[in-house]
Amino acid sequence: MPRRFRSVHSLIAFCMLVFVALVPSVSSADISGTVKDLDTEEPIEGARVHVQADPDGTVVITGADGTFTLPINPVDPVIITAGVPYDPDATDNWTTNGLFSPVANGTTDVEIFLPKLPAADDPDYEPLTIDNSCSSCHGNQVADWMGTSHSIAAVDPWVLDLYSGTGTPGGSAGYVFRDTHDPDNTGFCATCHTPIAEAFNPGGVFLDEVTDPAALEGVSCIACHQIADVNENVDALHLLGNATYRFPEPTSFPTSQYVWGSLDDVTFGGMRASYNPVFADSRFCASCHQYNNPFTGAPGQNTYGEWLESPFAQAGPGFQSCQDCHMAELPPAQVCTQPFNPTRPSEQNHSHAFPTATAMNYGAAIDLTMDCVEENGTVRVTAAVENFGLGHAFPTGVSIRNALLVVEATWNGQTLSQIAGPTIPFYGSDDVPGVQPGDYAGQPGKGFAKVLEGRINGQGPTVRPVLFIDAEGVFEDTLIPAGETDVSELIFSLPSGAEPGDSVEVTARVLYRRAWRALAVTKGWTETPLGGPIELEVASADSSVTLIGSGAGILEIPTLGTWGLGLLASLLAVAGAWALRRR
Repeated sequence: MPRRFRSVHSLIAFCMLVFVALVPSVSSADISGTVKDLDTEEPIEGARVHVQADPDGTVVITGADGTFTLPINPVDPVIITAGVPYDPDATDNWTTNGLFSPVANGTTDVEIFLPKLPAADDPDYEPLTIDNSCSSCHGNQVADWMGTSHSIAAVDPWVLDLYSGTGTPGGSAGYVFRDTHDPDNTGFCATCHTPIAEAFNPGGVFLDEVTDPAALEGVSCIACHQIADVNENVDALHLLGNATYRFPEPTSFPTSQYVWGSLDDVTFGGMRASYNPVFADSRFCASCHQYNNPFTGAPGQNTYGEWLESPFAQAGPGFQSCQDCHMAELPPAQVCTQPFNPTRPSEQNHSHAFPTATAMNYGAAIDLTMDCVEENGTVRVTAAVENFGLGHAFPTGVSIRNALLVVEATWNGQTLSQIAGPTIPFYGSDDVPGVQPGDYAGQPGKGFAKVLEGRINGQGPTVRPVLFIDAEGVFEDTLIPAGETDVSELIFSLPSGAEPGDSVEVTARVLYRRAWRALAVTKGWTETPLGGPIELEVASADSSVTLIGSGAGILEIPTLGTWGLGLLASLLAVAGAWALRRR
């Protein structure tokens, strides 16, 4: 071994250096080019440029001259795309686009041409049904959507029962909006329940008169994806000040191909996609899930506001948007099944099943704990209902939804009388005389609801509960905010026959109801519009208290306080002194 190599390690290192020097290195260079307008070839400023379907990759923004330099060194050729965030106030907007063929590491003079979005809308646009448009390329998303409340929003039998009495056989019983309001009052139900009809006549559509097949698909693909913008006026009612539809005039492409979404790198020629980041923001959902009565300002839904106040809206590792919960990530797949579309990672492939309240979902988000102790002839029950897993209040949504805490204490099968603590409000029972199974009003427990009150059609006495359209104020709001716990203390008296060693059994349940019980019974509803149960038990707790001697029928040994003990000591001292003197 030559003297210059003092060890085997130094020899190996030398050989590696020689090998690296002799083997040609892979060239390392940026990919650069220009983003231009498809028709004018003028440069486009502010375009986001990156590798397609790579949400974690480097993104660069084009300068005033439209140029970009993407500092990446891919091993394999890649598709480069460009997209400009949609701006409703801008003179010009463009749909996304990209290269038709991959480019290699170090490619320069790349040109990406973006088609300009027509500035005018088509007044004669007739939206297509899903079968004639979306399903051919997005079959998985359509299949998910078919089982959702969104898919039946325009023909929801409960909504029609409340609106016109035409949803179910018993739908005309009780409250019917059109029977109790001025003939020209639409009630604004169509604004969110059939937005494709409403888009052409905001505020002027009667829900039960909609006949267009595409509009009858409710909150369909285009009902969301042809919304161009959702502004920050979140308390406005959808199309009446919060959301804006765009139906671009058919110039180079038919109006049905123009859509908006959260992806800035769509290149499929059969769909002209515009990028709007609001689609990935909870504010997008606020368009229909946050609003006030347009006339009185009374709250309708406040789900977005509840989320804003929740821990989930805070930046950091615990952040979760509406989409994170209600549009869960799926395994990597093609979002569009047409050839040449990329496989999207999970971050860009989301379920469109929009899960809502089920026993399993709420059971995983609502916790019930209970502490029971014997006290001076009574049993004191402390019940805590914690909303630890929902990104909004419990319950949330339209005001007919409510929940109950039902508590019962028994001794030898005998129900104990409640002598203190909250009881279940009036909405825990129906309006039928007498007590039927499922009637809990007045029983030990609590209600969780937002009870709106107002005059029907602005006339007559104030009644409660009312729907948002008649609401003039809030009578009671006992919803449990996200991340908070509601604690109730209830006290039950022990009967005279209770003895030490007896047990008192205590049960507590949290019931979620999709509608006021009186409303459901009056209308004859026995299941939800999708065939689910109207009432869900989402949490329960059981406890047993073994009596130790403070029941009403138990002989109690009195105890002395500090003053009594002092007096007793004094008396004993006097008695002792007197006894000594007698000796």
